[in-house]
Amino acid sequence: MSKVNNLLAKLQALATDLAFGLLEREMAIQAALLALLCGEHILFLGPPGTAKSLLARGLCARIEGGRYFERLLTRFSTPEELFGPLSISALERDEYRRVTSGTLVEADIGFLDEVFKANSSILNCMLGVMNERVYHENGQAQPVPLLSLVGASNELPEDSSLAALFDRFLLRVQLPYLADDASFAALLDLEPKAPGACLTIEELKAAQELVRKVPLSQNARDALLTLRHELASEGVQASDRRWAACARLVRARAWLEGENEALSDHAEILVHALWSEPAQVRTVERVVGRVTNPLALEAVELEDAARDLYDARPKADQADLAPALEPLLRQLADIHTRLEQRIIQAPERRTFRAKQALGRIETWHRELGRLALKSISRLHVAPGGA
Repeated sequence: MSKVNNLLAKLQALATDLAFGLLEREMAIQAALLALLCGEHILFLGPPGTAKSLLARGLCARIEGGRYFERLLTRFSTPEELFGPLSISALERDEYRRVTSGTLVEADIGFLDEVFKANSSILNCMLGVMNERVYHENGQAQPVPLLSLVGASNELPEDSSLAALFDRFLLRVQLPYLADDASFAALLDLEPKAPGACLTIEELKAAQELVRKVPLSQNARDALLTLRHELASEGVQASDRRWAACARLVRARAWLEGENEALSDHAEILVHALWSEPAQVRTVERVVGRVTNPLALEAVELEDAARDLYDARPKADQADLAPALEPLLRQLADIHTRLEQRIIQAPERRTFRAKQALGRIETWHRELGRLALKSISRLHVAPGGA
């Protein structure tokens, strides 16, 4: 097995091992690996209890030989917690220096939970560490080895002073609660599992070097240019720095899929890189889908149509509830069938978003079906009956 194939096989095994117990988190896992491969940072966003911290810790635990740093931030966190305490002996010599051993300054992989609790005293140092990979001390810029920082938060930052920190996370992946009943059933029986497949820090750096050598095909370049123009026309703009990082992300996606060059469809991953506020997510999904993966665009549109039908359901106490639900159930079933057929016809590696939409449509159809059955059951209960 060649060096490239060996590295790919290890990464795939790592992803499979990490996915155990992390239900409905396949895309988040892939995004985290891509962030590592292109030396960028990733943010997991979602309500409490959606495995954000579990995913981040699981990923970091599978990088052997890498120096790891983890911290839960609060509004009372101090720079000493991330960058080390002041050196007393240095102060005696009138020098301002920190003891950085075991801190973020010397870490290869970092994880900051509740990252937007960072205050202004922490913020300035973090920006340099994340973007320039330097830590400023005593007027000197000290290089740091940080390969990737994983952030987790229950919410987006509201303080404008945190906008620069938010911008440093190239990938932003939303983690909602489990949507599928089968996933919930599996969750109830899950048992903790120790990390199995791992990647050494040297192998990770070798993979990063291979990613940098992946060429961007002309149609990938055309796709990125089209995305830039179409998103700008929709009021969604990204900095030049972010677009350059997106190109690296597309290369990483191509390499992880075993391709020799990056193609336009590898830019589909940019749905997690080009929005800056929740209101833009759907717009970015539609534009990126249209340019890189028409099936993903169709899935988004069919999911929206199904959601509209579900939201139009009558109230549970409506007298003629079952008959009123019948056309909604029929239309949802038609949408499900259409999307299911499209998934069968498409390449497996491009069906993730469509399968995600299919699962949500199945859930809405199932809930309306239960509502209809409950209504029919009430009609068959005799007056005064239990």
